[in-house]
Amino acid sequence: MVPVAGETTWSFMRRVAAAYGLEAADLLDGWVQANRVQRKDRGRADSEVLLDGVAQQQLAGWCRVPAGHLARALPSWAAGPETLPGRDGRGRVQWRMGALTWGPVVFGCGLCAARRSGEGPAWVYQPPWCRLCARHDRWLLEAGAGHSLGFVEVTGLSGELERAQRRWRRVARAAQAAGAVPREVFALARAVVCGWWEREEFWVREAVWGPRREQLVALAVRRGGDTADRGLEQWRLLVRDAVVFPEVVAVAKALLDPRLQERAGQDTGGLLRDRAGAEQFTAVLGARLGRPWLAEVDEAGPGGALALWVSAMVRERRGAPPLRGRGMWWVHGPHQPVEAAAVLRPAGGASPSGAGPAAARAVPQRAGHGKGLERWRAQLFDEGLEHARRQVERSGHLALAHTDTGIRDGFDLGRWLAYRRSVAALLSAGQAARLARLDAWWNPPWPVDWQRAWYRARDVVREHGPVHGGDNLDGLPDWLEGWLRHQIAHYQQLHEDQRRLLAELGLTTGEVERFHAWPGRRRPLGDALAVAGAYAARHGHLAVSQPTAVDGFALGAWLTSVRLRQRRAGRPTRLGRRLAVLDARWNPPWPVGWQRMWWTARHHLRGLPPGVQWWPDAADAEQALAWLRCQHARGLAAGQRRLVEALMEHAGEEPQWQPRISDDAWQTLAPVLPAPRHTGGRPRSERQILEAIVHIACTRQAWPDLPQALGPFLACRRRFLRWREDGTLVRICHTVLPETDRYWQTRLAAAARPPDGSG
Repeated sequence: MVPVAGETTWSFMRRVAAAYGLEAADLLDGWVQANRVQRKDRGRADSEVLLDGVAQQQLAGWCRVPAGHLARALPSWAAGPETLPGRDGRGRVQWRMGALTWGPVVFGCGLCAARRSGEGPAWVYQPPWCRLCARHDRWLLEAGAGHSLGFVEVTGLSGELERAQRRWRRVARAAQAAGAVPREVFALARAVVCGWWEREEFWVREAVWGPRREQLVALAVRRGGDTADRGLEQWRLLVRDAVVFPEVVAVAKALLDPRLQERAGQDTGGLLRDRAGAEQFTAVLGARLGRPWLAEVDEAGPGGALALWVSAMVRERRGAPPLRGRGMWWVHGPHQPVEAAAVLRPAGGASPSGAGPAAARAVPQRAGHGKGLERWRAQLFDEGLEHARRQVERSGHLALAHTDTGIRDGFDLGRWLAYRRSVAALLSAGQAARLARLDAWWNPPWPVDWQRAWYRARDVVREHGPVHGGDNLDGLPDWLEGWLRHQIAHYQQLHEDQRRLLAELGLTTGEVERFHAWPGRRRPLGDALAVAGAYAARHGHLAVSQPTAVDGFALGAWLTSVRLRQRRAGRPTRLGRRLAVLDARWNPPWPVGWQRMWWTARHHLRGLPPGVQWWPDAADAEQALAWLRCQHARGLAAGQRRLVEALMEHAGEEPQWQPRISDDAWQTLAPVLPAPRHTGGRPRSERQILEAIVHIACTRQAWPDLPQALGPFLACRRRFLRWREDGTLVRICHTVLPETDRYWQTRLAAAARPPDGSG
């Protein structure tokens, strides 16, 4: 068992125990615990355990990894012997909160952990600027935040996030050169950007974050997991850091720019609390971020973390002492971002999926006094609600896209609604009720584009009548037919309310079943790939014969058609590349049957990989090795020859031929054989001929490959055909023989069947 770089010691102990079929508590029972913690705290992902030298040596022995290697991989490993001196030769452990010492604890990528050590998932120490797994397009989430979700899929944004991570490395070096701590610079930049995230006036003008957020939320909802328990608003909080990460890096780079700092310091007019410098800095920052309106938005709202940083920066440049002993990179409490733990694990016993007072208390209080800001926000809400009412009068719903096409009368209602959905947990009961009266599904627990398509389908149904699955959806518009087919294909994954809405269109559960019962139904591409992936995971390859069917799906025929299309194209198709991920040799330039026999020989020689099973009609070890040696002696293509030579080093020397028929069995079978015919040629031994037939039946070799000790293959083959025709082989297979002869008798019975399959 090999640890993952940066893994917590507690996570590694859990995976070592799982490898032995144990619980981590079973390992702790043999050690003395220096401090006691509640049992519920042991299961937390952000917990840490320190081991003294004796316990470390025992753990290294269990995982078979030298202690020096573990010290390089586990950040908390060296703290154990320093904190816990050895006593009485017994191992000692001590519980800690690892996040307070070694940084945040995140859910490691389970696929990377399994690929490295065979067990997963792992909990690792990971800074907030290194949360992307570019290999698997995953944004890793922080552990101990009140949820079990380990990651968020960022397919489509992975490239942009990876480039931002590379840019941060340069920003971190610039921070060190300027005498700043990179962690503090990142925290301040994140506080500034998250402050924009919480402001409605920012979302009215913002055009980038909305599509990113909706894309990630849609991916998370489609993935499933605990979506129903968490709620769509909390999903949007979970994806926030992935959405704003490129802007956080850009803001951190701007904060370290000496030219911008100098420019902000010159415009203060000598007053440390003058906002002129902050406004000037925000204007330049908005131009860098591609948001020239940022200065207007920042001027309209109260001063935030950026304004306080400008004031602290000017104070430090002029030699004045920092306020309250804090430096210029300190983030004040009211401006610290709302974390997922504050909403997902609320205080006061509130439901983690609900939006109650605990969620409202999690919002940081802004600086200032009075109710002016609240009245101003209420006025903005009333203005947006009036535009929403007009939209309902026009179209009957509020499922608007978050694009520029939603602007009417100078107001972007689509972005206003997108922001309201993102902060729905913080809306007052009256505000939520007013929106629900306009459209009950203004904030559905599924993507808004689905709800928009449903409203469009409802208009068609009202005009032409309900849809029916029994008529194969004929007569519908192309877009509606395609959308309904997609809903039917994923009907089991739909939300209960989504099924109820589809029933209003006429597409009930019974109609879905009638649609599936339509003769000649073609399976969707996603289902075909799912069946192929399940077969490859179960058997280790996709060298499937054409008659093969899996769960009612003709997998062999489908793979054959895909192979033909790729060969006609002369290049790997998009579908072919997806199949190559499952099996790199799914479309070999030689017969698929040859590739299947190669896989058989490989698994017999090297053993079945974990979780892989034998497929139906797979050849046994004797047949596979005989086939492999025959291929080695033949002239093959270059690629086939390389595959065969890779296995021949494991095959060993070819064994000498040994008789299979025992003397007792021959005494029983001799009377069953017909009298030999004397044609004038050299007489043949009947037992030798039967041995030759049994050898071919057990090895499935071609007749020309018959060993020389069994005589000419032509005579043996003629006798085999004659005995199969006159029923001699059937009588041999039905004769009761000793237990040692049952194996070859079973193989002979399979070979004795006529070619047409009768008998």
